[in-house]
Amino acid sequence: MTPVIGITAYDDEAEWRNWRARAALLPYAYVNAVRQGGGRPVLLPPDGDENEASETVAGLDGLVVSGGPDIDPARYGKARHPRTQASVPVRDTWDLAVTGAALTAGVPVLAICRGMQVLNVCRGGTLHQHVPDLVDHKRHEGGAGWYGRHHVRVSPGSMLAGILPEPGFFEVPTHHHQAVDLLGHGLRPVAWEEDGVVEAVEAGPSELGGLSGFVLGVQWHPEQGDDARLFGALVGAATERAAARARVLAPMI
Repeated sequence: MTPVIGITAYDDEAEWRNWRARAALLPYAYVNAVRQGGGRPVLLPPDGDENEASETVAGLDGLVVSGGPDIDPARYGKARHPRTQASVPVRDTWDLAVTGAALTAGVPVLAICRGMQVLNVCRGGTLHQHVPDLVDHKRHEGGAGWYGRHHVRVSPGSMLAGILPEPGFFEVPTHHHQAVDLLGHGLRPVAWEEDGVVEAVEAGPSELGGLSGFVLGVQWHPEQGDDARLFGALVGAATERAAARARVLAPMI
């Protein structure tokens, strides 16, 4: 059975043919990456409350929380930085609700760029609203319509290191100007840029109040590269969960 992987989507205005209208959008790279990893991608338009999020997550085997605009800093108790982008309230509400529902239900989560920030805020963490205030370079940002490149180092012994076992620093595609500040409850940092900015988080040890199962956030954009290992790992975890659910339900049929 091919696991169903939900992918959160943008709420934005789009133009096609002779039309211009509000649209639920998603860069096709996410779709291709999930398919390449072995999953069946399903678009999750940003609309609904916590109850609807729980019902939606109940039909998923895995979740990708995608990139996008900045989260409203009021969501994590901070004043807006002058360089913080205008937020999209309906998407903030939906992404936080879907992520929280997935964590509660034990649905495997891969959170990418903004998605990692959503994961951190969902767990009570905060964000650095403008990384250039912290570092003296622009490696994280990329530019309008293109992705930058920088290097990250993964913590040995982490779940992420089991997926990406490269020694030392390796290069990743990137496009962000915000990052994790105060770490959310139940998460631990497991990758860093050369400048020390946190580039990945995962579920912390359960005995220390951490989350359980496959929970991974990366600040870079793996869907923009040729390496499908992160998506393959998500799909693998989703397949295991789907099989376990099927075994539980089988006696009831």
